[in-house]
Amino acid sequence: MNAEQMIAIALAGLLPLSLLALAWVALRQRRALAAQAEELAELRRELGVLRSDLAGMCRASRGAGDHLLRLEARVHRLTERQNQSELRTASDRPYSQAIELVRQGAAAEDLIQRCGLTRGEAELIQMLHGLAEAG
Repeated sequence: MNAEQMIAIALAGLLPLSLLALAWVALRQRRALAAQAEELAELRRELGVLRSDLAGMCRASRGAGDHLLRLEARVHRLTERQNQSELRTASDRPYSQAIELVRQGAAAEDLIQRCGLTRGEAELIQMLHGLAEAG
């Protein structure tokens, strides 16, 4: 037997082992591919759940944002009403003070100087509240 024949026999013996090894590698590849396909399917399911959760959170956030806008508008309206009320109260103070002075017997000149009223305002308050005291 010559060297070429021995190499041919050795290669012929290695061929089934090579085919067996190739089949084993292919089987491992199929199993790995199947495992990756399962993992991909699971990740897609999880992604679907996360998308659904995110959509719900966005809806809730939008609802909270709308509620916050309504609350801010209400606070703004209440602030405006309070400011107007404070202005009315502040503007009523000279009249309240003038009425009290008239009840204590103050003349129209006193009301003009102490409360900053016009002559017409002072005389009107004196007439209205001076009469109430007299009547």
